Amino acid sequence: MRRFYQEGWQGIAFSTFTHVSFFHLAGAKFYATFYEELFRRYTSWQHLPAAWRKGKECSAAWLAEFIRQHRATHDIAADEPVRLLSIGCGVGYMEKVLLETEPNVELHVNEVSTAGLRWLRALVPNDNIYIGLPPVCLPSDVRYDIIYISNVDYSVPTRELTRLLEELRAQLLPGGKIVCLSASLLQEDTWVGKAVNCFKIGLRCVLHYSGVRRQQFWGWRRTRQEYRDVFYHAGLVNVEDGYVDEGIADAGFETYFIYGEE
Repeated sequence: MRRFYQEGWQGIAFSTFTHVSFFHLAGAKFYATFYEELFRRYTSWQHLPAAWRKGKECSAAWLAEFIRQHRATHDIAADEPVRLLSIGCGVGYMEKVLLETEPNVELHVNEVSTAGLRWLRALVPNDNIYIGLPPVCLPSDVRYDIIYISNVDYSVPTRELTRLLEELRAQLLPGGKIVCLSASLLQEDTWVGKAVNCFKIGLRCVLHYSGVRRQQFWGWRRTRQEYRDVFYHAGLVNVEDGYVDEGIADAGFETYFIYGEE
């Protein structure tokens, strides 16, 4: 597992609108400020960077197929909605595309604050929107066929991520699945790579505090084995992993998936 840093997101440099911390993870206040800036600059999903949207569209297409396979495996009738929960949905572009691709789903979404939901609220009923840290903010009497976490796992320390998956597992229907989609996979973690990474972090720190390149501590990259260990320790079974974009020409997103059953 390795720390990594970001200077900006969605074409917005963090240092232009907020304090940037080299040692502390971005929290709810940071994201609320970021989304205010994003909505000031962009007026719809279609104005967001094309490469980012393409990646989300690819993930939504993969998830739609995953839902169809789950429906077939569990003999869920074609007219019966599959109940989904998105953890950390952000601005909700992937959810928008998913609803267009696979409309017969009952979508529930979670975000740490209301700031990023301006566009998504038009598509998801208020009763299906949960604000705060999961699973505390989730209704205890609702169970889901599929719970998915898309590109937010990097911001959660390993122990807390394991505990989160374990607690979310209790909110799955029988045979339900938890899916994690990640764009922060660490391909290998050799001692040489660790040494090089330590040098890079030191250099980044110097550049940050000299004011040359302000960089926000963004989270951790994990290897495939580290992801599998988290799923196993959370009590999930039949764990499978791979790449969302495998076999898609010129996809170029390197989106990793891993899922396990209740």
